[in-house]
Amino acid sequence: MDNKNDNNKTNEEQPKVITPGTENTVNSTPVNNEPKVVEAVNTNEVAQKTVDQNNTQDNTVPTAAKIEENTTGKKKKGHPVFLVLLLIFLFAFVYFLPDITEYVTNYMNEKNGTNELKSGSMTCTFRNSTDNLDYTYDVNFKYEKNRLKSSRMTTTNRLADTATDNSILTERENSCEFLQTVLQENNIGMTADCSVSAAVQVTTQNIDYEKLDMDFITNNITEFEGFYPEYELNESMTVIQNELENSGYSCKRNEQ
Repeated sequence: MDNKNDNNKTNEEQPKVITPGTENTVNSTPVNNEPKVVEAVNTNEVAQKTVDQNNTQDNTVPTAAKIEENTTGKKKKGHPVFLVLLLIFLFAFVYFLPDITEYVTNYMNEKNGTNELKSGSMTCTFRNSTDNLDYTYDVNFKYEKNRLKSSRMTTTNRLADTATDNSILTERENSCEFLQTVLQENNIGMTADCSVSAAVQVTTQNIDYEKLDMDFITNNITEFEGFYPEYELNESMTVIQNELENSGYSCKRNEQ
């Protein structure tokens, strides 16, 4: 009797679980009560993996800031070098500009078939007469590659057949001797020779343009009246020839 009551109490105390679609009861106690084993995780390995992943991302996908920093650094290193090279180039260009200009000029003249590259001498002559005087200018130029280096000008003054007064020859001779004295006292790259006879006076003026002191001539211009140098060192002989021929001279070249 007591056992029956105990069993009934036991059955009443155990809860019943009704599953959907069935009226069977099951115990609420889980069938498998074995404890689960959780594998221990090494925290050092996890941290290392995280660092490696970050490094990999940094190496494979660089940020815009890093790219800009690297590019800026390269520009700063190359910039001073570029300026130095540019300054060297500009200095060399200015220093060698005369040679470059001469080379280009020679090349163009040679290509065009002109005689700009030739050296030698050129003689130009001009004759004229007044009522009492016949005079002749003979100028001989020496040049190298068409550039003026020296000149020799001979002026011949001859009395005309109708002239009875030779005072004009005396005046020309005095002017020549005065110039000759000045040039002998000052070495300026110019000399003068003078001669006179009963009917002819001759003045010869020699100029070395490489030694010519134009400052002295300009400061003493009255002493060089009538003898002032009209040309300069390295002036183009083509230009000189054109000017003289336009003024009535006849010119002839003797080139090497």
